[in-house]
Order: sequence, then structure tokens, then C-alpha cells
Amino acid sequence: MFRECKFLISYRMLKLRIFWGACVWSCASLMANSAVAQTTVPPETSLVFVEKKLLREGFKKDFVSDLLKTYEPDGFRSVIELNVLLYLRKSDYHGPQVTDLARQDVVEFLARHGSVFQIAETRYRVPRTVIASLLWLESRHGKNVGEFHVPSVYVHLIQSPRMAVQNYLFTRTHRYTPSIEPKDKREIVARTHRKAKWALDELRALQKVHRWKWKMDGEMRGSFSGAFGMPQFLPSSYVRWARSAKLAKDAQPVLSRPEDAIMSVGYYLRDHGWKTGDHQAEFEALMKYNNSRDYASAILELASRVTP
Repeated sequence: MFRECKFLISYRMLKLRIFWGACVWSCASLMANSAVAQTTVPPETSLVFVEKKLLREGFKKDFVSDLLKTYEPDGFRSVIELNVLLYLRKSDYHGPQVTDLARQDVVEFLARHGSVFQIAETRYRVPRTVIASLLWLESRHGKNVGEFHVPSVYVHLIQSPRMAVQNYLFTRTHRYTPSIEPKDKREIVARTHRKAKWALDELRALQKVHRWKWKMDGEMRGSFSGAFGMPQFLPSSYVRWARSAKLAKDAQPVLSRPEDAIMSVGYYLRDHGWKTGDHQAEFEALMKYNNSRDYASAILELASRVTP
């Protein structure tokens, strides 16, 4: 009898241990699944993070205040995703755009602004066909400048190194490439830090424009990378190379105006080593504008098809 009771107690204890073990395993599994789920939840923007970051980086309080007042949170995830992950999708995007329709658009644009191109060619020694072709490839001569709020693009990007954002990006790589390796994950993390640093530099350029009390054209609308206006300049490029067609020394360049866009592109290319007739110098100057061989080739090809 004593043996039977002892066996029964041992058996029940074993069942109890198995039960509790199953409970512990289920809870651990649930917590692990919950943790995974949290990493895939789309992250929200954090203006607290942004304000602390900008003030720590030495930005002026009035600029930070105005920046946050006009901030548009829409597009936060798509801006970060496109800027960090688009490199995974390798393709010649520019070459196929060089068509007979593109050529016709460039010819008509040259005809409408012939006097401005004459001044730009004389001043900067860059052929009008190249400037007009570049402006077509960048924005279809102003018809497609983008709808993103430029300052908000950079406010989005300075948040990209946040852990929640990085984890979210890992779940989105399938949109750009079938699979990724550990080295790709490391590169993605590195890119979030590079993009955040780059965004801070562009915000510093915007702060300079803010200090000048200049307003940038088009209510500061542009591409997902923060490029704006007909020539799709970044804020740092605007500060350094934008030029007004007006003779007044303090005239503000407005890059939605064809005459200012033409002057600005001419000045940019000349300042980056353009030398007409020197193919290598031409190619390198265009690569400075956009670091893509396909881009430079497309502009030179389109320009070659146009008779000024």
C-alpha cells in the first residue's frame, strides 16, 4: 500500500512538472513571438528624439522650432525606406528614358528659353543641349519635381539609426531584392547612420537659408531624397551653386524658374570641371551631379540627339 501511494505521488509530481514546463515554454514562446512582432510594427516618428538631437548638434532654437512647426509626418517610413534600401535594386533607370519624346521636349525647351541659354553658355561654357537635357532628366523641365516636404525629409532621415527603424527596414528588404545576407544587414545599419549624418548636413544648409530669411520655391516640395526645384538641387547645393538670372547681387535664386535653373546648372557643371570637348571631364562633371554612370551617359546621349 505504501509503495502504491509513493508511486501515485511520484506520478502526479511528474505530471505537474510536465504541465509547468509546458506553461513556461508557452510563455517564453509567446514572449519571443511578441518581440519579433514588435520589430515588424512600422515605427512612428519621434519629435522628442528630433528636438534633442538637433539641439545637441548645435542647431539654433528658433530654427528647430520653425522646423518642427512645419514638420509633416506623412511619408516618414517611405522616405527612410527609399533612402536606405533602394540601393539594393540595381538597374539602369536613366538610359531607357532617352526617347524621341524626350528629344522633342528638349528641343521645345531650348526654343522657349534661347536668350537665357545664350547668356549661360557665354558665362559658364556649358552647351545648352547638356543643360536642357539634364533638366529634362531631373524633373521633366519642372513638371515632376516631387511632392515630399523637403525639410521633413531630413527630419525623417535623422531618425533612421533608431533601433525600431532599423528593425523595420530589415522586414522591408524583400521589396528590393529576393534575399539578403548578414553583410547586407550590416550595410543597412551603416547606411542608416550615414543617411542621418548626411541629413544633418542638409539641415545645416537649410538653417543658413533660414538665417538669410530666404524662402525656397515650390513651398519646399521635392523628391524623397530632399532634392527640389527644376534642377533637383539639395539644400547644400542650393546654398553653394544656385544662381539667379537677375543682375542684382543679392537676388535669391528660385529654382522653379527656368532662367534660374539654367544658370544654376551651368554654374554647377563648370565649377565641377566641365570642359566642352573633353569627354572625360564632361563625364566626371555629370557624375558629380549624380554619382551614376548610367545618368551621365543618358544626358550625353540625349544632348547628342538635339540640334540647338
